[in-house]
Amino acid sequence: MGGFTTLCHILIGLFTFYFAQNCITLGAQSITSGGKLILNQAFPRSLLPLSSAISAFRQFWPTIPVYISIVVIGKLTISDTTIPGLTWNYLLVPFLFIILAITSFGLALLFATLNVYFRDTTKLLSYIMRIWLYASPVLWQPDMLSGAYRVILYINPLGPILSANSSIWIDGATPTLSQIIGCLVWAFIAFIFGGYFFISRERDFAVRI
Repeated sequence: MGGFTTLCHILIGLFTFYFAQNCITLGAQSITSGGKLILNQAFPRSLLPLSSAISAFRQFWPTIPVYISIVVIGKLTISDTTIPGLTWNYLLVPFLFIILAITSFGLALLFATLNVYFRDTTKLLSYIMRIWLYASPVLWQPDMLSGAYRVILYINPLGPILSANSSIWIDGATPTLSQIIGCLVWAFIAFIFGGYFFISRERDFAVRI
């Protein structure tokens, strides 16, 4: 993988990872910073992490034109770049983004609940996200792992989706079936588990806050 291709892989990986990170970290703080809204029993408290996810999206979407501009400039100035042009695979990007948003929202619900009971959760989360970044295929390519080591990609909740993202943006290829299944499985687990944990504890929020 050439220098410009590596740069593009890192950029799109960072932009995508930071969207997930912002969803999770902002969502984790949303309940404890909800103020009087938490005391209102009629207020659906899940709207607070959801509003954090929307805020993260507003920060994320301007990065796509920035990335596309860098790719266009690179393809015009670097003759041997392997970054693909427009392909039908880009139609899968919105699907992957929706799956990523669901996964991140589910994790935000989980950490938002934990933060009510353990107020140092957000401080710990900053370290977790830093380690998570290095353990994800952002600063390194997914194809660097082979054989049994590829399981590392799939035990990471963001591993399959970051790998699929790289397949589309960097390789110009359709994500593999295992990547798609991995994305869907983690989205289901995060949303169901995070949602259940949040709903089962939200009656205690007003008392503990």
